[in-house]
Amino acid sequence: MSIDERLDRLTGIVESLETSVVARDDQIEAHTRQIGALIELAATHQKQIGNLEKQWQAHIKTLPRN
Repeated sequence: MSIDERLDRLTGIVESLETSVVARDDQIEAHTRQIGALIELAATHQKQIGNLEKQWQAHIKTLPRN
């Protein structure tokens, strides 16, 4: 195998690795966005639960005590 053939083969391997790295980076970025969205959703949910708790407490205070 000549030097040129080896360089061509090595170039192909490096290009293949580059493609794999880019694809992996895209997956990581997609997962990061999903995690961010889940964190936002959890924060919104926690706020809603807090509001619901306050509403129930206000409602309970209106009930007659026997």
